[in-house]
Amino acid sequence: MTDLFLLYIRPVTAIGRILDRGRLWVAVIAALCVSVLLHWRDFPLRVPPSPLLRFISWWPGGYLAPLLTVAIVMVPSILLIRSFGGFGGFMTLLNNDYVSLLMIAMMAWAAAYLPLAILRAFTDLPVGDPLIYLAVNLYFTFLLALGVRTVFSTGAGPALGITILAWGAGVLGSLVILLIGPALYFLASPLVLFYLYALFGSNLRGIGEGLRSRQHFQQQLEISTNNPHDADAHYQLGLIYQKRRQYTDAIARFRRAVEIDPAFADAHLQLGVIAREQQRIDDAIGHLKTAAALDDKLAQSEVWRELGAAYLAASRTEEAAAVLAKFTERRPYDPEGLYWYGKALADLGRADEARRMFDQCIEAVNTMPSHRRAQVRQWGTRARRARG
Repeated sequence: MTDLFLLYIRPVTAIGRILDRGRLWVAVIAALCVSVLLHWRDFPLRVPPSPLLRFISWWPGGYLAPLLTVAIVMVPSILLIRSFGGFGGFMTLLNNDYVSLLMIAMMAWAAAYLPLAILRAFTDLPVGDPLIYLAVNLYFTFLLALGVRTVFSTGAGPALGITILAWGAGVLGSLVILLIGPALYFLASPLVLFYLYALFGSNLRGIGEGLRSRQHFQQQLEISTNNPHDADAHYQLGLIYQKRRQYTDAIARFRRAVEIDPAFADAHLQLGVIAREQQRIDDAIGHLKTAAALDDKLAQSEVWRELGAAYLAASRTEEAAAVLAKFTERRPYDPEGLYWYGKALADLGRADEARRMFDQCIEAVNTMPSHRRAQVRQWGTRARRARG
């Protein structure tokens, strides 16, 4: 439950802790307690006053209604939008990420509505203003967008866009539930529940396996860090934090790996990648040059691509062009490398060569397998803009 309150002051850290050690039942109970506190004084015309009936009511004011909207509309909508973007099949995303996102969504909903629930339950302050509810939902959207960004390792803009679309789906879903709510009581029939369990039980049991496997793997890595000579455990933990964009924790792990093994080229590479992301260009160049010196073909030569991009950021264009030429010779179909090389050539005034690189970049994106195209699409877009 401490993660619920940590969401108010350090939301990114809190989301990481939820993913590392969270339990779905804890998140659901937290959200349910807030929902009961929020609605227990409400007696809308269509909602039964009986506590039991209010738990199963689909109408606004029912305790479970908002949580079911989040669970069966909003979170699946996020996965569906992600799937439409080309980042995997819906069922694959459902098995891998549904429970993770649902935990975050429930905790985010609880954190967003808890202050309002306390005010409504224990004070007579006028808190029914629609603007107050709008502010609460905006805060919920913000927290959920941070969760989407963390789970999918995407940028802030795409994460917010996905979340806003899912929020819209949640509103539509609430209206649909409002219209067909009475028919949904059919699902409470024991025979229907038994049939659904027999039909989908094995699939439902597998939904949380992805999260459980990741949590178990991380716990084993943390145990391994007790060995003062195990640099790889720190490196693997650093990769987990880096994927979530928890850069402070990632840097600490990669630096510890380098302290244990100064020749750990992969750790130097990731320190360079993070430093470039944070615009610490001199640090990035230092780490990337060290990594390249330790292993000329590190990460399928991607060390040279990262170094070239860092040189460009430092306006060291001649050096950037040299290392990017080396990379594109080795990886002639890598869209990111082709884009950076084209940009370096353009900055050097070699317009025709730059245009060829941009054309190759666009072609490389278009000929990528469908499951990879979404990951590299941005480089084709940038190349089109740069080519004019």
